[in-house]
Amino acid sequence: MNDASTGSTVCLGIPVVPDFALGDWEATERAMRSGVKLEFRQAWRAQANPDFQPGAVWLGVHGEALVAYGVFRDDQPANRAKAWNEPTWLTGDVWEFFFQAEGRSGYYEFHVTPENCRLQLFFPSRASFYERRGHRHWSVPESLFESDARINEARTQWEAVMRIPLAKVLDLPREDDSRRFKFSFSRYDYQPGREKPVTSATARLSAPDFHNMDEWDWAEAARPLVT
Repeated sequence: MNDASTGSTVCLGIPVVPDFALGDWEATERAMRSGVKLEFRQAWRAQANPDFQPGAVWLGVHGEALVAYGVFRDDQPANRAKAWNEPTWLTGDVWEFFFQAEGRSGYYEFHVTPENCRLQLFFPSRASFYERRGHRHWSVPESLFESDARINEARTQWEAVMRIPLAKVLDLPREDDSRRFKFSFSRYDYQPGREKPVTSATARLSAPDFHNMDEWDWAEAARPLVT
């Protein structure tokens, strides 16, 4: 893992990973193991919830795309969402990716369910989220990323992958040439018999407020290898 410094904050260097085809899970796992690994946690709690299930994400760059691969332990993974841009965090298990380009006030929120149902949101600022206008006001109708997901046969684990064009989410090309961004992954785990989900995140959040970008991590996307 390569680390750089952004002021007093550590900035993760997101490395280049080998190419793989969506749906080829063996190739996906092999390629993404060379990325940066991030563990899910409940940093706002002194001790993790007894029902907390572990999960991890590997983050890398291939060509001009940011790629993320998540693996999640889960008791009966499922989400009732069926259509594009449904409120997936209310209907079952979901993996979320938040990120904000350096120097920008707006930020993205992407969701993938175990059945590969997707949600895309863009907020012009953190304050806009707290206006509580409803998710459809901020949903993005055109596809911004590719994804795939699958549940294992025992229904004790699911995995998913996102492939996101950097040019779209980092507003490239940029005059400042920056490829740095703030980010956090989060998770809603609706276990059988529970009315509320068990939540977790990769960032060291002081409270389960996934939109608190002041506590997100910094990263810088590697540039493509020149051959």
